[in-house]
Amino acid sequence: MIYKFQNKKINLKLSKKVFTPNLTTDCLIEAISNKKFKRKLKILDLGCGSGVVGIFIKKHFKNKADVFMSDYSLDAVKLSKENIKLNKIKAKVIKSNVLTEWKDEKFDIIVDDISAINSKIASKIWYNKSIPHKCGEDGIKLSLEVIKNSKNYLNKNGKLIIPCISISNHKKLIKELKKNFKSVKLVVNKEWPAPKVLLSKFKKLLKDKDDYIYFKYGVALCFTRVYECAL
Repeated sequence: MIYKFQNKKINLKLSKKVFTPNLTTDCLIEAISNKKFKRKLKILDLGCGSGVVGIFIKKHFKNKADVFMSDYSLDAVKLSKENIKLNKIKAKVIKSNVLTEWKDEKFDIIVDDISAINSKIASKIWYNKSIPHKCGEDGIKLSLEVIKNSKNYLNKNGKLIIPCISISNHKKLIKELKKNFKSVKLVVNKEWPAPKVLLSKFKKLLKDKDDYIYFKYGVALCFTRVYECAL
């Protein structure tokens, strides 16, 4: 496929074993594309999947970005390496369980694209057995790990760019962001229609988690928000 954002095109090989770029991908890319770098920065694409976010960053910022990528899935690591070659860019890609394998590195920006929705919903709608999504029933298990540990992997004045999706314990996520970072700024906010399969298969869950969806003009909606967090 060809992934397009603004005037940038990325050639992507895809795999059923690796998460396909979606609205969250678009939101993360939008968030970082609005930035201007005065110097070269080290940027980590965490949970890189097909590699699209890291590849976009390198193509967009060119020599002002040294790009690193990682994913827990070996299939994703292999696919990202293929897509890096396909797009003729340079980036380092490794297998890592969240941040654990980056202990000798520090970054100026970490872009977190690790799965972050209720695991029951994720396994039925967005993910298959080949794609890691052990994000817990509140959807933020992995996100909390990133939030609590990212300060050990960020340089002074470093930033974390992280999505917050309504089909998760988004209120707790924001609370933890504000607890761990001096500045938490909303930079992208997108609404999207709740899938029919979500509304039909998860009626009880949605009743229990009454802030997962909301209604506007009679339409059931969800949101994807991206926050830029500074130490």
